[in-house]
Amino acid sequence: MSATPYGQRSPGRIPVPVWWAGYLVVALWCQELSGGHDFLSPGVLICMQTGQWWSVIWMAVLWALVQEGVGNLAFGVAVLFYAGMIAFFMLTRWLLEPENPFFILLFSLVLSIWAWVVLSGAIRFQELGAQMHAPWPWIAGQWLAYVLFWSATLAAYRRWSGYGRV
Repeated sequence: MSATPYGQRSPGRIPVPVWWAGYLVVALWCQELSGGHDFLSPGVLICMQTGQWWSVIWMAVLWALVQEGVGNLAFGVAVLFYAGMIAFFMLTRWLLEPENPFFILLFSLVLSIWAWVVLSGAIRFQELGAQMHAPWPWIAGQWLAYVLFWSATLAAYRRWSGYGRV
């Protein structure tokens, strides 16, 4: 594979801004159809896996604003989630290579549990009437969503994106 100078993309590759705009649309659509499972986080994780740290920052901010805007919880839940996700990634990436399938499986489980902790804590803190019942079915569904979407998106990103800065 040859190196492409910054600002130029390889022939046959989707321009990176178009790639992430399409990702946002598909992820929000999946999130709506799944009943609220998170599909935006794998995009940030892919940027962390590929070492695109500026992209991690702007995507985490944008994704947090999108999730804060469509939800009915007090502002800060998505910010706490993404801050924890980035911290967990930085702490656990030394255990396994971040592109290792076992890393994706285990980190998806950790992230699903973290999402449950953040959501249930926010609901209790705000004293909302809604109750989150039985955490394990929800965690299993979110884990499955993360694993499948993260794996498929990573494979598609390698195949069709421009690999440039986001």
